[in-house]
Amino acid sequence: SGAVSSYPKTEYAKQAGQELVSSYGFHKLAVRDPYKAPLGSVLVYDATKAAGHVEIRTRDGFVSDFKSKTASPRPLIGVYAKS
Repeated sequence: SGAVSSYPKTEYAKQAGQELVSSYGFHKLAVRDPYKAPLGSVLVYDATKAAGHVEIRTRDGFVSDFKSKTASPRPLIGVYAKS
């Protein structure tokens, strides 16, 4: 989507938050509700025995490799935005 200038180096989606902060100028927000995440922010989710999930907050809901009106049901690790 052009949010970052290269592909992430982390192996799993659930590891994306730290890389967004350390390599791409994002910062973690004090938001714990995906529906209160600012438009354009990146939401990173955990998953037990799985890769996790990353999605972007939009005006109409959430997008990743698909569009959804509802947030992922996975446990939210963090919400990240550009500085």
